[in-house]
Amino acid sequence: MEGKILIVDDAPLMREMLADALAENGYAVEMAENGEQGFEKYKSDPGIGFIISDMEMPVLDGIGFIKKLRGANYEVPIVVLTGNKEVNSAMAAINAGADDYLLKDENIQETILMHTKKVFEKRKIIDQIKKLNEQLKVRNQFIKTTFGRYMSDEVVEKLLESPDGLRLGGESLLVTIVMTDLRGFSALSEKLSPEAVVDMLNGYLKDMTDVVFKYSGTIIEIIGDAIMILFGAPTTRPDDADRALACALEMQLAMAQVNRRNREHGLPELEMGIGVNTGKVVAGNVGSDMRVKYAVVGSNVNLAGRVESFTVGEQILITESTLKATSLTAKIGGELQVPFKGLEKPVTVHELLGVSGKFNVALPEEEPVFTQLNEGVPVKFEVLNGKFSTGEVQEGRITQLSEKCAVLGSTVPVAVHANLKMTINGITKSTHEGFTYAKVRRGTDAGSVVIHFTFVPQAVRNLFDVMRGYRQINRGGKPPTEL
Repeated sequence: MEGKILIVDDAPLMREMLADALAENGYAVEMAENGEQGFEKYKSDPGIGFIISDMEMPVLDGIGFIKKLRGANYEVPIVVLTGNKEVNSAMAAINAGADDYLLKDENIQETILMHTKKVFEKRKIIDQIKKLNEQLKVRNQFIKTTFGRYMSDEVVEKLLESPDGLRLGGESLLVTIVMTDLRGFSALSEKLSPEAVVDMLNGYLKDMTDVVFKYSGTIIEIIGDAIMILFGAPTTRPDDADRALACALEMQLAMAQVNRRNREHGLPELEMGIGVNTGKVVAGNVGSDMRVKYAVVGSNVNLAGRVESFTVGEQILITESTLKATSLTAKIGGELQVPFKGLEKPVTVHELLGVSGKFNVALPEEEPVFTQLNEGVPVKFEVLNGKFSTGEVQEGRITQLSEKCAVLGSTVPVAVHANLKMTINGITKSTHEGFTYAKVRRGTDAGSVVIHFTFVPQAVRNLFDVMRGYRQINRGGKPPTEL
């Protein structure tokens, strides 16, 4: 374990609820009732590597607690919990030095578990990320400290031309947000040595960073295998949406280079999903003399992340607002109506296949070649709630198979976009690598669903290779339904 987690909250029920959830997942937990107690516990225990703090507390509240930690030059990651949905509350927490803030809701335990995992994944590779970011140093100390690890040289030069750099504080900006994440990376990383995980991740991040800087994007966050990129902040251009779409497409194309290098080093291949959204956000250089961070907050940031979560590997989904914002001619593979929790109406998203105009970039057109399995492959599967198991096991049968997709039949209806955790043909192990993971892309006329594999263990992959090699039909390359 990378370090203990300190929970600072004056509500005993909340402390115990979070502590139980974390302890059940193998994390060591310390607790404090207010900010003053939390500061003393952190100061006396060097093993604490992450802090979860409430905002409203007696003696010393969350904001005061964070300021005291940052004033003492403690750089421990801090996430703030609050019931306040106002943007000003988020800005106050970030200004004080918090790394993030989360709303207390019915899903707070699951949210904290996912956030904690990301924090510790990020800590494992922070030294390597610093080495990569050293290449981005700039002549001006202010820009180097604040932005040097996130921007292209071209953007940095524009900031240096300004007489006062970039002013402190927040402002409302229209931006295009690109969110990326690797599919099945957590499952892969559990099978590899830490050194192999870091090497694979660093190679991937280097190639992605090169593409982002080519299109003058700003990398606002790197959390584990996830990247958040801005077009339109801190500098705004008329073609922000155009460059964002071209960048997303070229990032997908760059995955071929990533995987070629992985194969040469005996590492597994990777797949990436990308979500793109355009809208207003609150953006600003916030902090204090001790610590400064450029941050963006708002519902459009959350929407970009949600759109990305619906992608499968090698896919780019963009919102209607991005499609309207671009001056390029976009090639669209399909339109989806996606329901999101908290939104009254479904969001229209489009699958991006290419753009033409100022930029000409397109993904390769490859129709999946399906193999008909006469007897089919029996499977057992669970529909995941987010990334967590529901425990409800259903039975089905894979009737057609391609390299990355399959047709799954089941007596139980399976929703489009659902994430599945599967056991294939009786291949089971006591460890995580025994499971196959997939996302439902769409239904078929026959009542089955087309699934896209996001992680396939080697034993299952070997089985699939044999089945496709000895029973291959449908050589015309057409799927069983329109994909």
